[in-house]
This record gives sequence, C-alpha cells and structure tokens, in this order.
Amino acid sequence: MELRLKENNPFKILQLTDLHIGSVPFDQYDSRTFQHIKEMTEMTNPDLVVITGDLIWSEGVEHPEKSFQALLDELNALHTPVAITYGNHDTEEGVTRSALREMEAGLHLLAPKKHEHIVEDRASYCLEVLDQQGEVAHILYMVDSGARDPLEIGTYEFVHPDQVTWFNEVSTYYASRENEWKQDALFLHIPLPEYKEAWAEGKVSGQKREPISSPMVNTGLFTSLLLNGNIAGVFCGHDHDNDFVAEYHGIQLCFGKVSGFQCYGELNRGARMIEFHPQEPMQTYIVEKKA
Repeated sequence: MELRLKENNPFKILQLTDLHIGSVPFDQYDSRTFQHIKEMTEMTNPDLVVITGDLIWSEGVEHPEKSFQALLDELNALHTPVAITYGNHDTEEGVTRSALREMEAGLHLLAPKKHEHIVEDRASYCLEVLDQQGEVAHILYMVDSGARDPLEIGTYEFVHPDQVTWFNEVSTYYASRENEWKQDALFLHIPLPEYKEAWAEGKVSGQKREPISSPMVNTGLFTSLLLNGNIAGVFCGHDHDNDFVAEYHGIQLCFGKVSGFQCYGELNRGARMIEFHPQEPMQTYIVEKKA
C-alpha cells in the first residue's frame, strides 16, 4: 500500500488529535467522537488520516487496550490510510507504546513506515508520498514527543536528542529532491518550544485560548527543521483550546483541532486539513461539521 499523488489533485491530509477515547463500555461522549471521526473523513475525503496523539485515556482505565482496539475497528471502517503518533495520555497506565504499536498492525490501511527509529519506547518514522512516476514527492515525519518531563524541569517531555539526530540523518537521505516549494511536514503531539515565540512574533491566524504547553527543555529540533529547508509545517495537538497557525522563520507552526468529546475544551470539535499542491505552497485550514 503506497501513498501516491493523484493527477492534477492536491494530496490531502486530515489531522485528527486528542480523541481521548475512554473506558469500555463507551458513553455518549465516546460515541460522539467515533461519529465525528467518520463525519470528518466523509466530509473531506482525505488521502491520509494522521492522528497526533492522545488517542485514548489510559490512567484509571482497567483495560485501555480494549479502548484502543475499538478505535482501530472504527478506523478500519474508514477505508482510508492512517498514520499514528502518541501523546502523553496514551500510556500513562496499563499499556505500553510498544503494545499499542503491535496492535496497530491490525489497521488494514496502516500507512507504510520508513526509517523507523525507537528510543525509550518512542517511535519516529517517515511516510513517503510518491508522485505518478513513483518518485518521492513529500516526506511526512512522525515523531513521538513523549509524556512527562523525566528531568522535572517542566511538565511535558521534550523531543529526545536521539530523535533530533534521527531527523538530521533521514532528512539528509531525502535531500536531493528539488522543488520550488517546501514539500515536507512534521507531526507530533506536544508543541515545540518555538510555538510560544511564533505566537508572540510570527504571522498568526486562529485562536489561542490557553497557555501553550510546550516543554521547558529545548533539544533543537526546530533549528534542524530550518537547516533542512524543506519543512513547510509542523502539526501538533495537546492544547485543546488552541487551534492557531503561526508562520515563524518560513515554517508554519500549527495546532490541530481537538477532535474528541471526552476531554476539556471550549472550542468546537473539528479537524485540520493539510493540502500539498503540485505548483503551490502547502495550504492548511480548519474544518468543522456544518450546523
């Protein structure tokens, strides 16, 4: 199963985030989330669905793997390729990231992972989007941003230095591609520290209704993205009441749109769309269910 561009059409990515599926048996909020996933996919007809973390609750849940399996069953019904990275709530209790990754194999259209790298049970990998000639057109980097800060300097974990090294090595592997526009993107759960600077100094659109929950420790991934020169945007979740985009030094730092009903947040539930066009810059925008 390959991700491929269609003739004269953009490559469309539907970003869902912070689903927070709860305990089995599910309540009305989880049922609304499952319905929301289906509606967003039908409305946008994406080429790929990317879920950027906090797919489930695990803390206080007796069998979080059952909740995750139920979510996988819902995703299989979409008949659309899916890619996943994890958040701070997915493995707080009762299940590990490696166990969740093993369960991912049950996704019939799991997007094929390239250059997978695991450090401290956190996986980074790439997705290749091919053009009609079979050449690599876009690289989508998926980075597991962790959970709690092990150094206890801040609240949330930082991108591991080994993951930054991985990005530098893998992006160098793909560096020979040439295009007028930036062609690649990076997805993770916890926003990079530069999101705070981007909100204060960048060209901003969208809403910020809560403090940006970035790690206090900065391991330099954003600098590597700048040096790479081919990253059009970074897409995260985590903060349910933020959905802004801030262009910062030529890279769009984007929050997704909270997609789950079993969690806090005053913003309307929705999703973020990302479009890569053959002869235009990357475009991104929010989608919500029409009243």
